[in-house]
Amino acid sequence: MLTEIFASRKHTELLEFLLENRDKIFTQSKLSEYLRCSPSTISRVVDNLKREGIILEERLGTQLKIIALNLEREKVKILIDFYERMKKCEK
Repeated sequence: MLTEIFASRKHTELLEFLLENRDKIFTQSKLSEYLRCSPSTISRVVDNLKREGIILEERLGTQLKIIALNLEREKVKILIDFYERMKKCEK
């Protein structure tokens, strides 16, 4: 379970970015821009996190995909709590 969520550095970077911006939605191209990686890398990471139920992805039209955290899932609520606690430890 954790190896699927934190499978690579990009998985962790994307997850951290989305946890930090959890009330926003993003396009795949904007995420690749923010994380400085290719859209295909974002697509692969999103697919993995989508299978875990952590990310929601919706296609608008033929080209545009929007991506956001699945805030209704218990896993995501636990990740948010974990992330916020870890941020407090850094202070």
